Amino acid sequence: MSLLSVTGLTKSFGGVQALRGVDFQVAPGEAVALIGPNGAGKSTCFNAIGGQLVPDAGSIEYEGKKLNGLPPHRIWRLGIGRTFQVAATFASLTVRENVQMAVASYRGLLGRLIRPLRALCRDEADEALRTVGLLDQADRACGLLSYGDLKRLELAKAIALQPDLIILDELFSGLSLAEVASIVPIIEKLRQQGKSIIMIEHRLKELFKIADRVIVMNHGEK
Repeated sequence: MSLLSVTGLTKSFGGVQALRGVDFQVAPGEAVALIGPNGAGKSTCFNAIGGQLVPDAGSIEYEGKKLNGLPPHRIWRLGIGRTFQVAATFASLTVRENVQMAVASYRGLLGRLIRPLRALCRDEADEALRTVGLLDQADRACGLLSYGDLKRLELAKAIALQPDLIILDELFSGLSLAEVASIVPIIEKLRQQGKSIIMIEHRLKELFKIADRVIVMNHGEK
């Protein structure tokens, strides 16, 4: 049984065909990696799964539900967490408040806040920060974090809602060897909890420690 099933995924941008009939599945608890050169179609594939792009053809199903055409927030609420290549955070908020914002958004609370944000969803935020090793920095302004800690914060936001599937888009990009080495055990712990993971990564040595299966893409094809 597949948790995620991608069939015949196709996407063009003008005369450039970014995806050409891509097929793959992800089973519950499995870690699958997508690798390939820049321009191979990896991020386009992730953006189609996450709802940032609408594919021209093909099907994306998650737990039997078709994702094609759903906006990102609907896909997120089905139980899919995701990080992006460039960490998107609110620099003026604290580390904890950034995660609280993600949880409050998921619960539909942002449009009707009657209490300060810092009073909402604190337990969920702290648990996610504890998992990624940032709880001791929970009260720091996000703008003061190092780049490596920003990547950890991006991961904390993705896992705060306890998703079954986590999409990691070049989480190790721009990190030192020591920073990467400190994050690999976090991903391994998520795997031990039964999470399914799809990841794009160019740091192959670390990726091969995590992935059960590797899909190679080039020119939009598997």
